[in-house]
Amino acid sequence: MSQVVRTSLNCPQCGQPFQAIIEQIVDVGRDPQAKARFLSGRVNMITCPNCGHSLAVGTPLLYHDPEKELLLVHVPMQLNVSPDEREGIIGDLTRRLTDSIPTEQRRAYLLQPQQVLTLPGMIDLILDADGITQEMRDAQREKMRVMEMFLQVNPDEWPGLLEQQAEHLDHEFFQMLLVTAQNAAETGKGPMAEGLLGLYNFLVQNTEVGQEIVEAAEVQEHIVREVAEELQEMGDQMTRDNFMDLVLRYMGDDDRIQALVGLIRPAFDYEFFQALAARIEAAEDDERDDLEDLREWLLELTQMIDQQTQAVLQRATDTLRVIMESEDIDAAIRPRLEIIDDTFLAVLQANIRAAQSNQDQATAERLQQVLQRTLQILRDSAPPHFRLVQDLLALGDDDEAYDLIEAEAPQFGPELLDLMDAIAADLDENNQPDNADLLRAFRDYAEQHVGEESQIPLDPEH
Repeated sequence: MSQVVRTSLNCPQCGQPFQAIIEQIVDVGRDPQAKARFLSGRVNMITCPNCGHSLAVGTPLLYHDPEKELLLVHVPMQLNVSPDEREGIIGDLTRRLTDSIPTEQRRAYLLQPQQVLTLPGMIDLILDADGITQEMRDAQREKMRVMEMFLQVNPDEWPGLLEQQAEHLDHEFFQMLLVTAQNAAETGKGPMAEGLLGLYNFLVQNTEVGQEIVEAAEVQEHIVREVAEELQEMGDQMTRDNFMDLVLRYMGDDDRIQALVGLIRPAFDYEFFQALAARIEAAEDDERDDLEDLREWLLELTQMIDQQTQAVLQRATDTLRVIMESEDIDAAIRPRLEIIDDTFLAVLQANIRAAQSNQDQATAERLQQVLQRTLQILRDSAPPHFRLVQDLLALGDDDEAYDLIEAEAPQFGPELLDLMDAIAADLDENNQPDNADLLRAFRDYAEQHVGEESQIPLDPEH
């Protein structure tokens, strides 16, 4: 099944024609991350490669969730198709989906997709199936309305609006702010993301809830730092016995126990829990109760971390499978760039090694093709000053690198130097001192050639 199609568009901002990739089938059984992309409005949000303008493309869309036996279809009214054409489109989408499903997994609901008039209506039906009630959705939409009210007025008016809308500014509102800002950034809406983050910072500084969030974060950061320092002091001298002593010393302090598990999860292995069980057996009644509570808390924390780790690995595996099965590798990669991370690349490279070890040449070549296209698309999608730094590190300590700085650096302002400083610090933290030193040398040379301000718009909205 082809989940995506290529189409020609004309940018409404600059008028330039360009080729775009749009999704017409969202099958969360085959691509679990597609649900989050759809609900957050990232499906079929296309960015013009010429001017960076983002636009939503109206296209027929089929949504499939096999776990809930949910099959929804939307054909936009603005396409102005006749009833017969509409039925033909729906039939074609349904056939394409059904053809991709093994015969033994096909069910009767696949024969009759439920038609919805609007994408918001489709979202409501998906949320209904998830048990999210209309009352809950209304409360969330009211918070979104308040968020939009803040963004529509000058920041000078925020203090007055804050007093009027105080009842809505709870912990959920702050979480929604951050999620909406992230979605805006990922869909090329830079100014909106900046406005949301500015609002978040204002509310953090000027509301009780905001101060609670800051204080909780500071306390947690302080605790994590103290626990990390204590582990560092133990260093190579750490044994199972003195590690157990440290855990028991933290007993009753849930925050420190949580920080410890987060920092050194592998230490809480089968042997550790065996030793803890022996302590419980030998303890007096009161102490035994405390130790049993500790064991339950540790098991809960380690299970949470393991589930999160497994979820991340599963997401990367699912993403790789979808890309591998796609007829058009580029078309499968581009809508998923926001979830292609170090874990995805590690899973991809592990699969390449496994295929090579099994002498499965065809699979190894296909995986290598996915890796090459992924790295190229990631590079092409990066802002220009990121690409310049990548090119410099690839060239190494060579005259060509310094020639490149002379040619390219004048297009950028001080933000290039800031980026080089940040990447050099990151390279130090990741035990790459040679690359860090090389980049600092490039940075010193670039400082002589950068302009006073960038001549290249770094925000795709500009």
